[in-house]
Amino acid sequence: MPPAITVVILAAALLLLMTPFWMHFALTESGGVYAAPRAYDAYELSDRTVAELFLGPGTFAAFSGDEAAHMREVRLVLYGFLALAVAGTAFLAWRIGRAPSDPRTWRSIARGGAALAVGLLVVGALTALFFDLAFEAFHRIFFPGGNWAFAPDSLLIKLYPYAFWQLSAGALGLLGIGGG
Repeated sequence: MPPAITVVILAAALLLLMTPFWMHFALTESGGVYAAPRAYDAYELSDRTVAELFLGPGTFAAFSGDEAAHMREVRLVLYGFLALAVAGTAFLAWRIGRAPSDPRTWRSIARGGAALAVGLLVVGALTALFFDLAFEAFHRIFFPGGNWAFAPDSLLIKLYPYAFWQLSAGALGLLGIGGG
């Protein structure tokens, strides 16, 4: 049960970060707004990109062919993670529904949340110190085809610059720690 709660908490945190509230803030703070002539245009492009990640059609027409292909892979990874979260939520609901007053169930959930918080504190500290390595490792694991490195002047990199990912990774860690 602890793995299920960790996935559910991280998915909830990720979904919060995919909202315009966070995305617009992170685009502004990271300089991603300069990918378009006006900040509004960058926000709109990002909103369309996020909507396309969740709802399709998956063309990502604003981006170059390589960038669009990467975004389609991002979409597959996102769908896989969200499927795990839905399965985790169903499992937790089943366990709680089966014995809502069983203290072992609640202790197990608490252990999962605590393990997530401690794990994120450790991983977060290492990631803060070695963000370049963590960023590359993440991409090598989830995008082994290697289509994740783009020129600095590509639209995808200008819209979501390195600082965007540093800020978002930190926010994901803090939300995960808080949720745990």
